[in-house]
Amino acid sequence: MSQTEEVFKRGVSWMHIVTFAIATGVSAILAIYAVFAVPVAPFPGVSGLYFAAAIYVPLSLWLGMWGPLAGYFSCVILGFATTPFGPFSFVWSLCDFFEGLIPLVAFKLFKVDPELKMQRPGITWALFGLLVLDLILGVISYALTWSEVFLASIFLSLIIVILMGAANPKYWKSWIFYAIFGIIGGAFGSALFGIGTLVLGGFAPAEAFWVGFLGWFIGDVLVIGTIGTILMIALTPRIKRTPIYVRGWFS
Repeated sequence: MSQTEEVFKRGVSWMHIVTFAIATGVSAILAIYAVFAVPVAPFPGVSGLYFAAAIYVPLSLWLGMWGPLAGYFSCVILGFATTPFGPFSFVWSLCDFFEGLIPLVAFKLFKVDPELKMQRPGITWALFGLLVLDLILGVISYALTWSEVFLASIFLSLIIVILMGAANPKYWKSWIFYAIFGIIGGAFGSALFGIGTLVLGGFAPAEAFWVGFLGWFIGDVLVIGTIGTILMIALTPRIKRTPIYVRGWFS
């Protein structure tokens, strides 16, 4: 057994706790900034470009259950800091817990490697560059309220990720699972629970449900599909070589 394997088998360590705390703090800052920068009326605590979602999925695939928990507690902080929810924040914040939990469960149950490996680096990095440009396009179009362009950037990000998977057929399972469960599944589950609980809790009108759901879902798909994918490609190989990487659920 190598020294690295011995480190991974030691169970939960102080490094996991510290990493979880840092992840929670960074996620909370990103969440609060996103809500103030790109709000979605009339839904308190909701952002059209929820930047925190971009790290929830990578954190969950790197840190196991510490990732969804970081998402949950950062959302609790967001709820108390920016909304009139009060204790209701503890229920509503499960939306960000699910955003990381959905891809985590899918990858663990089907034993899928979270590393988005490259079989054809040249093509993959070219598509990576397009993904960065697509993110810039999405942010600009949202800021200028170019709705058609913004929606196009959403679909373009998904197409680029799928093409990345097609360019690396040997590792197709990781890419496809990330696209289905990491980008679409996490965003869908989070938006459905988040907006649904706001309506049921009386914090938003029922007739505006679809406006809130689509604003949440589309915004999350964009940031996860672009920023999240960039983080997964650039950092996953490095994090897998550190003691903070979780191969099980908590260690």
